[in-house]
Amino acid sequence: MGSVTTTGDSQRTSPGNGSSHRLLLVADELFRGKDLALELENYLDLGREPVEVMVISPAIAHNRLDQELGNVDGVVPEAADRMAAVIAELNESGFRAWGKIGDSDPLVAIGDGLAEFAAEEIVVVAHVDSEADPAEKGIWDRLSTDFHQPVTLLRVAHPSAGEVSRVVTSEHAPAHTKTEEEVIRETRNVPPFKKRDLIGVLVGLVGTVALGMIAVAAGTSDEGSLSGSAAAILLIAIAAFLINVAHVVGLIFFESVRYTGTWEKFMARSSMVVTALGLTAALVLWLA
Repeated sequence: MGSVTTTGDSQRTSPGNGSSHRLLLVADELFRGKDLALELENYLDLGREPVEVMVISPAIAHNRLDQELGNVDGVVPEAADRMAAVIAELNESGFRAWGKIGDSDPLVAIGDGLAEFAAEEIVVVAHVDSEADPAEKGIWDRLSTDFHQPVTLLRVAHPSAGEVSRVVTSEHAPAHTKTEEEVIRETRNVPPFKKRDLIGVLVGLVGTVALGMIAVAAGTSDEGSLSGSAAAILLIAIAAFLINVAHVVGLIFFESVRYTGTWEKFMARSSMVVTALGLTAALVLWLA
């Protein structure tokens, strides 16, 4: 089975020789490795075909604010410990497993994993709805449609101290071919926009124009120099413009480098919040 070695943030087990079934596992909780075999045995011949598993342990924040801001440094050690424990469980249960720490968004982590490891199947271990972390909310709706490989979601509860979780429920979606909508999406020149992104772009555009008009209206002093309030309004307008332009450029041109997930949501909301607050501050300065 090969020994586990540590390199940077990943641990890898030598996959050995011969053909194997390649499985991508994204695990947000330590679980019993035998549970995975039991869930898969109905449609996967584990007795005859060796299974190679790439384990991704996503660094998911435990509260929405940290998740939205990408503040996950504090959970990286936790993710690393979980990854090592999951790998050990799987190897003990007869799998050939290795892994790495993944993105804080499980769906982005899956995309990153598939780019490195040509998996034939995807399995995600997440918490039951009542105990789910913010990034796990509504995960099945996205899992069952965003990927073409067979997808299995195993839901577990937080374990008691010193214990390992058991699978509580599971859901499975078979492999599916690309839909007509997916083909159109891949061939269009402009990437599809989510409603959140469209609202952010619209608010940013209208707000930036309004800020510019307020800055012009604030005008200059009688001596021809820029007044203090006008200078402040101009700086606010420039800041809002830069944030909005950065978000639009990211949406249109940077999708190929995964401008998705946490950063996309953060920039969309920053665009709306900064523009709204900037307009309020500019109006107060102008009318004061």
